[in-house]
Amino acid sequence: MGLLNALEQMLLRYKRGKEQVDLKEIFCKRSDDQYIERFRTAAVGVEYSNIDGSDRQEALKKLKVGEKVRLIWDGGGQGGNDTVYLVRKGLSHELAMADCFGRLNDKAAADVIRRLTKENVVTAAKVAKIQGGTRKRPKLSCVLELSTYPGPKKKTAN
Repeated sequence: MGLLNALEQMLLRYKRGKEQVDLKEIFCKRSDDQYIERFRTAAVGVEYSNIDGSDRQEALKKLKVGEKVRLIWDGGGQGGNDTVYLVRKGLSHELAMADCFGRLNDKAAADVIRRLTKENVVTAAKVAKIQGGTRKRPKLSCVLELSTYPGPKKKTAN
């Protein structure tokens, strides 16, 4: 069983009795300068633990500036909100709960999902800045740079 399936099963147990979990990765392989928009936003929830007990601060410690981040969309978000989780790339293509270090704030997540579903625009994320880890601010935080690109052209029937 892949780690994505394991993650989904954990979330299903966590949301027992609620709507079904619908996790999807937002793929964007582009990294050229033909982006539509580029903006920065802070990762939220970085001070909490994941539902499996893994520490998000530990995942943040492994991040480097410029590293690409996987965007995982939970379409069955809590309270009707779409949630976009932030996951380190890792060495494999499979997801591990311990690689999740936070999520996008509600406004940024709603923009990413709206653009993906209604405008066929995909979003790529990378680490722009890591802050904290000092005596004054021991907790780490992360600023992401999100770039939006036109999605793949949809095939039309002749």
